[in-house]
Amino acid sequence: MLSLLLLVFLTSSMGIAEAEGERWFKRYRVEDLTTKQLILEGNLETGELLQNAPMLAGAEYNITVTLDIGLTAAYANLTLSLRLLHADSIDRFWEIHTTDLNLTGDYNPNKAEMTFSQVKGRYVISTFGKVPGDLTITRLSAGLTLHKPVNFTIIQLTGPDGGVLDKITLNIIDSEIDGYRFIRGQREEELRGYEESQVDPAYIELYESFLAMAESQAEVGSVRSAVDILEALQVEIPPVQTGPSLAERYFLPLVGGLGALSAALAYLMLRARGKLSFISMMVEDQIREMEALTMRASRIDRNLASRLKEINDRLKETERI
Repeated sequence: MLSLLLLVFLTSSMGIAEAEGERWFKRYRVEDLTTKQLILEGNLETGELLQNAPMLAGAEYNITVTLDIGLTAAYANLTLSLRLLHADSIDRFWEIHTTDLNLTGDYNPNKAEMTFSQVKGRYVISTFGKVPGDLTITRLSAGLTLHKPVNFTIIQLTGPDGGVLDKITLNIIDSEIDGYRFIRGQREEELRGYEESQVDPAYIELYESFLAMAESQAEVGSVRSAVDILEALQVEIPPVQTGPSLAERYFLPLVGGLGALSAALAYLMLRARGKLSFISMMVEDQIREMEALTMRASRIDRNLASRLKEINDRLKETERI
C-alpha cells in the first residue's frame, strides 16, 4: 500500500513539474516602433536569443509573440494582458496576424487586454506600447536619483480562473545606464590594449581598481558617479614600464597580505611621476559627492547607505596615500 501511494505521489509530482515547465509563448520579437530596428528576438522553444540593443524605459516597441495552445477546452477563455502604456505613434494595442483566433465579442484593439476562446492552434499576435519612463528610476531626496535595471513583465497570459499561465519578462534599462555601459566597454577595451603592450603593470592595477570602483557605484544605482570615474580614467599616453615593475622590485620576495600595500605604492609611484595627477582631484570630488549621497540615502534605505559608506571609505583610503 505504501509503495502504491509513493508511486501515485511521484507520478503526480512529475505531472506538476511538466505543467510548470510548459511554455504557452513560443517566440517573441521586439522592434523599435519608430525606427523599425530589431531590438531582440527570442525562441523560447530552443532558448536562442538574438539581441542587437537594450530595451529602454520610455521607448515605444512593437512586440510580436507566437502563442501555442495545445488543447481545446470548450467554454474556456484565455486573456492576454499588456503592461505597456499606450504608444503615441499608433492608435491601438493589438494586431492579430492569425485570422482563426476565436476572439470574444467585446474585443477592442485599443484596450490593453484581449480575450479569446481556448482553441488548439498556433497564433501570431503583435502588441504596441511604451515602456514606462520612470521604471528604472528611484528618487531618494533633494533631487538624488538612482538608476537600476529592471526585469519587467511585458505581457502575460491568464486562464479562466485568473491564474497566470505564462508571461514574457524582459530586462529594461534607461539611457543613463546605457551610457555607463558604453563608456565602461570603451575602458575595458583600453585595459585589454594596456595588458598587451608595455604599459606599467602598476598603472594597469590602478586602472582595474577604479573600474571596480565605478562598477560598485553603478550597482547601487549611482550611475552618474560611475561615469565620472570612468571618464577621469582617459589619458592620452599611459605610463610605460622602463624597468622592473614596482611589484618586482619590492614585493615579489615577500609573501601574504601585501596586495593592499602594492596597490597603495603603485598609486604613490604614479602620482610622483606626475602621470595621473587628475586622479587625485577626481578622488577628492568623489569623496564629497559620496558623502552627500550617503547622507541622503541614510534617510531612505540603511542598507544602501551602508554600501555607499563602504565605497566612500575606499575613496578616503586612496586619498590619504
